[in-house]
Amino acid sequence: MKDKLRKLLLIVPVVGFLFLVPLLTLISKIPGGPLTPTASYSVWENRTMVVFPQLTAKGFWDGSYFAGWETALSDQFYGRDYWLKAHTRYAMLRRSASVNDVVITEETLLPQQTATDYRGRNLDAEAQEMAQGLAALRDQVEDYGGTFLYVGVPEQRSMLESSYPNWQTTNGDYRQAMRDAFVSAMAAEQVPFLEMKPLLEGREDLTDLYSTVDHHYTLLGAYETYLAVCDRLTAAGWDFPVVTEDQITFTALPNPYLGTYNRKLYGQSPVTEPLWVCASPMEVPFTRMDNGEEVDAEVFDLPDSTWQYVYYTAYMGGDQAETILDTGREDLPKVLIWGDSFTNAFESLAWMSFGEMRSIDLRYYTEKTLPQYIDEYRPDIVLCIRDDISYLTTEGNGNLAP
Repeated sequence: MKDKLRKLLLIVPVVGFLFLVPLLTLISKIPGGPLTPTASYSVWENRTMVVFPQLTAKGFWDGSYFAGWETALSDQFYGRDYWLKAHTRYAMLRRSASVNDVVITEETLLPQQTATDYRGRNLDAEAQEMAQGLAALRDQVEDYGGTFLYVGVPEQRSMLESSYPNWQTTNGDYRQAMRDAFVSAMAAEQVPFLEMKPLLEGREDLTDLYSTVDHHYTLLGAYETYLAVCDRLTAAGWDFPVVTEDQITFTALPNPYLGTYNRKLYGQSPVTEPLWVCASPMEVPFTRMDNGEEVDAEVFDLPDSTWQYVYYTAYMGGDQAETILDTGREDLPKVLIWGDSFTNAFESLAWMSFGEMRSIDLRYYTEKTLPQYIDEYRPDIVLCIRDDISYLTTEGNGNLAP
């Protein structure tokens, strides 16, 4: 009798939950109803939530309508954030090896890794193909008198690899093999290459330069990259103002900062850090165009209140297909920067040094190929900024097709 009662006490709440949550979900969808519906966008997952599908004859007969309902229910069930936060808290209290694919240490959040089997790949051949494409761009730029420079920046898991606990595979052997192949190929093709990792890893506190909650560098790390790029460009003969350390002031925002990894912990991360912004007396008036439309002349996209969350997208407003900042200083060189999101923090500093700064992200910009864009614009300086995880990636900003 006691066993039956115990089983009943376990079964009844589960069955009740299975019926109650769908019922509450349906009630929350009633316009003007008593329950607040699930938000259409998840701050924690950084994505738009799937909505319930419209019934069509095609969707009914091919099964996509019912599959759409299953996906939507997983995104729209009532109290979704509460249950996900509770599950995350439970996993953290159990001291799980990783929580929501995040490895938690005392000072750093890092992505959980799985070992990459690259034995079947010819990394040397992949690197040679990429370097040859970059060499063609170098030739295109140098033929009209411009300067080309590829800037390789370490990704957070690469820069803070020593922070991983002993039980976690870091994939460091794969990254090193990829890096060695790429560096060798770039040298063979004589492509101007600035590798930031050797310049940064000797610093005493790397967490000043790289985020402890996000996969990017901090604004201080972007500034070190900016100074190194300026050194290479001035050595190549270009003359432009450089924002030196005595001309810039960095400020930590009071807002809570949600990065790639503390987002996954639903605001329950034991590791926190501020987002940094900066100001300099060198700043001059400018105009800004995003994707062909004029927008506010700002490089930091910040909330109005100090209690609101801030994100890495505060830099340049996040990834844009095309951005043009024009300072009107026609005596200064024009620069084109292309690359993934590591360009954003860099751009929020670099614009002060140039007459015009253009940036494109080939994951979103599709009007022209990169060679076509360079041929039409003919920038004085062309910079590629990519992280060392992406050296051999040929999609997006690795697509160098003419």
